[in-house]
Amino acid sequence: MRKRIMLVNKIWLVTSLIFALVSVGFASDGEKTLFTFPGGSHGDDPQTGVVSDSEGNLYGTTYYGGAYGWGTVFELKHSRKGWTQEVVYNFEGSYDGFNPTGNLLIDKAGNLYGTTLYGGTGTGCQQGSYECGGTVFEMTRSDQGWKHIVLHSFCSASGCDDGAGPCALSFDKTGNLYGATEAGGGGCPTYGCGTVYELNRSKRGWTEKVIHAFQNGDGEVPGPGGITLDNDGNVYGTTYGGGTYYSGIVFELKHRNNHWDELVLYNFASGEGGANGGLTLDGADVIFGTTDYGNGVGGVFELRRSRGQWNETILYSGDGPNPQLILDKTGALYGTSLFGGSNGYGYAFRLQHGKQWRIDVLHSFAGGSDGANPAAGLILGADGNLYGTTSSSYDSQYGGTVFQITP
Repeated sequence: MRKRIMLVNKIWLVTSLIFALVSVGFASDGEKTLFTFPGGSHGDDPQTGVVSDSEGNLYGTTYYGGAYGWGTVFELKHSRKGWTQEVVYNFEGSYDGFNPTGNLLIDKAGNLYGTTLYGGTGTGCQQGSYECGGTVFEMTRSDQGWKHIVLHSFCSASGCDDGAGPCALSFDKTGNLYGATEAGGGGCPTYGCGTVYELNRSKRGWTEKVIHAFQNGDGEVPGPGGITLDNDGNVYGTTYGGGTYYSGIVFELKHRNNHWDELVLYNFASGEGGANGGLTLDGADVIFGTTDYGNGVGGVFELRRSRGQWNETILYSGDGPNPQLILDKTGALYGTSLFGGSNGYGYAFRLQHGKQWRIDVLHSFAGGSDGANPAAGLILGADGNLYGTTSSSYDSQYGGTVFQITP
């Protein structure tokens, strides 16, 4: 059975492993737990973050739990009295997909889009099998409630051309969906090197097309944070392996003359760690991202283009930060780390650039009522607060939480 790479072979780390490039501070702690998952029918183990609608309600997924134990899509409704959780879909562990992964997307109409790691009706798929390649799904809302629709099922055969094991999704300007798969595509023995794909919307429905299949030499296994699009529709992402030093790459896919060309922007050196995907763009010449346990710790990196070359700077090193970084209007970066912090259960942080980069620890999770081990990044709400989740994958006494941080 394939296992999600992000959740394998993690080790406990401490925050003392920090480059001199970064100064460390501790901001006032404004963390508030909005909901604690009790497991069972309410869901268990949110491994993805949340998204917000125009009214400030939050939506996310849990990897386990629900009516059938295969995960849920949930809504947290906001009112003057507080937050109320409602499960809007229970995955059945079958052709509808199961074990949702990758952050949800929300469109202007309030529809939700996401992926499941397993399940679907792909070629050769046996109902309820972990070898099923996963799905892309949509949740639409009407007066009758929420409706779950499978937009695409990935093939279950080893190395299947259309990919298997989808990661997080991204929109282009016209509302088409783009994503990556951690396996499939025909390259590499057994499971394949992974793919980047697009889902095009038409009046007849959604059509999947692989725009790049990785091979042994040009990158292997896209990071679970998925891919990022710029304003021109170019696609950026990372891989865990492959490249010049077999340690992963940062890549760009450009759409030219009705086909996609891959450009390798940067090759990670041995020991830097495989990048997590989920790159954050700051204009056309600056890219931010994270690595997963390179040099024993991992960290946050910057790629800056100068005279046609991309040069890397390590902004912060420690504790394996999660892939989804967000950038605010001031140029500050926000994110989470699965482990570390003053209690060892992970933390939320802010990176600001003055004369040097400074990291502020916004909250160190204690493994109690505030949860432990945030496995996904943050969002910045319209109210200026940060929102995220903690998981239960690493011996948390709770089934995970949804939290708010006032920075």
